[in-house]
Amino acid sequence: MSKVYIYLFENTDKLDDNFVVDNLYKLPAFRQEQCNRYRQEADKKACILSYLLLEKGLRKKYGIDRPVSFIYNEYGKPYLKEYPHIFFNISHCKSGVVCALADAEIGVDIQDVRPFDIDVARRVCSENELRLLSESDNPARLFCKMWTEKESHAKARGIGVAGVLKCDLAREGFKSFESDNYCITLSVKDDCICDYEVIYEIK
Repeated sequence: MSKVYIYLFENTDKLDDNFVVDNLYKLPAFRQEQCNRYRQEADKKACILSYLLLEKGLRKKYGIDRPVSFIYNEYGKPYLKEYPHIFFNISHCKSGVVCALADAEIGVDIQDVRPFDIDVARRVCSENELRLLSESDNPARLFCKMWTEKESHAKARGIGVAGVLKCDLAREGFKSFESDNYCITLSVKDDCICDYEVIYEIK
């Protein structure tokens, strides 16, 4: 059975104004460079947090207590250069930052629940998904879940999300975690049976 560890940091908007200055130095040089390319402070915070969550998971679950570097496939999916047998994926939105680690190919996505827009749904959803949305009492939440399924499915397979738009993924195996404000969906390539552990903050 594959083991998946999910690390989540919520309420990034409540981090103090000095978070980037106080924590940027903790990142290896390549990640600092990536962070400094962002213009928005929120994106810089998410870049730092995602790496700190990754470090936390690698240290706690794999005993790895040293900086790591990334390599990327043709679609930009990152892998651990020094540890090709450990897979990870990260995502962030206004509500939080999430990092998933496993010994199998995985994809994770977190999205804020936003007001439902039927025009957007028509561009990305299958006919069956549109039917389900039209029948739903809460199409905004359902659409958020569908979108995270598409994103996580594509990321687990190392392809761009454009490759799964308008595909009906209703029969795929997903694991979702939801709150009032967001939805997180995890997808594991080849539908491996997984055991999950969710940890909600950096300590």
